[in-house]
Amino acid sequence: MNEHEGKTAITFGVFDLLHFGHFELFRRIRELVGPTGKVYALLQIDEMVEKYKPGYKNVYDFATRQKMIETLRSVDKAIPYDVVGVEAVKDLDFNLLVVGPEHTNERFQKLFKWCAENGKEVVMLPRTQGISTTRLKEIIRDL
Repeated sequence: MNEHEGKTAITFGVFDLLHFGHFELFRRIRELVGPTGKVYALLQIDEMVEKYKPGYKNVYDFATRQKMIETLRSVDKAIPYDVVGVEAVKDLDFNLLVVGPEHTNERFQKLFKWCAENGKEVVMLPRTQGISTTRLKEIIRDL
């Protein structure tokens, strides 16, 4: 049994255009918490995507993205969020916050500090090399 077995993990994202990198992220989180743990995907609502990623155009609306995420065996639930940082997680029951190495801005630093002060562990997983939603959109556009 690993140290995270049976725990509840959360991660953040837009999760538009589901791809191998997303599948790998969720598979690795499931592997961390095991079959008895929980994996929750905090899913940005459409208005947040527009606010924090100006000019970014979703392929799928929130409801569709939520359904797609919840069909994955490795994810227990997709939870909408409409605030950032500590406010997005403070009322959730979780043990692990799983993020990628790109999550370094001030909001995430405050969130990491809050996690440390509240008995939550931050787990940093590397991105799947060579794949991203932005890159996939570029490839599709150029076809």
